[in-house]
Amino acid sequence: MSQHSVSASKRDSAGKGVARKLRAKGLVPGVLYGRDSSPVLFSTEEKAFAALMKEHGLNSILELDIDGEKHTCMIAEYQKDVFQRNLTHIDLKKVDLNSKVVVRVPVALEGEASVRSKGGIAQLYTRELKVRVLATEIPKRITFDISDLNPGESRKLASVTMPENVESLEPMSTPLVNILAPRALAAARAASGK
Repeated sequence: MSQHSVSASKRDSAGKGVARKLRAKGLVPGVLYGRDSSPVLFSTEEKAFAALMKEHGLNSILELDIDGEKHTCMIAEYQKDVFQRNLTHIDLKKVDLNSKVVVRVPVALEGEASVRSKGGIAQLYTRELKVRVLATEIPKRITFDISDLNPGESRKLASVTMPENVESLEPMSTPLVNILAPRALAAARAASGK
């Protein structure tokens, strides 16, 4: 997994007034923290950071350059404005590229066309999985092949093979996908009032 560079400036003060002034300049306030270091307050360009998140996802490895001092980190948390959808705050956590991290990875299905050809419709129950993996080996998504499933069948986490070096932290009984028959789908929609 490649690292993405982010330029930032250190800031000395925090608070709503400071954050408001930064946002007015097109900047987003953030905090970088690590297990063995004090939190560092910084600000970076909101549009550039939002574009990076959109293009590379939340599990990207970042090289944060705060006034020439570089830190390897990941996005821990972020907040957005409810109305304008702009980033209002970001929290970054330092990572060691040789250590495992716990992240949430999106789930994708493969073979839906085969399921549809049998008259079924895939209903995905689990949209992301919590996993432990080396920081350099975080997958963009975990793909499961469902082409062998028929209407009325389902699959739980225990019955699938995780990618190499990726350890699931979810219970093995976690339901992943159910293949609905058209009648069952109509009944499910009627029951939910849609």
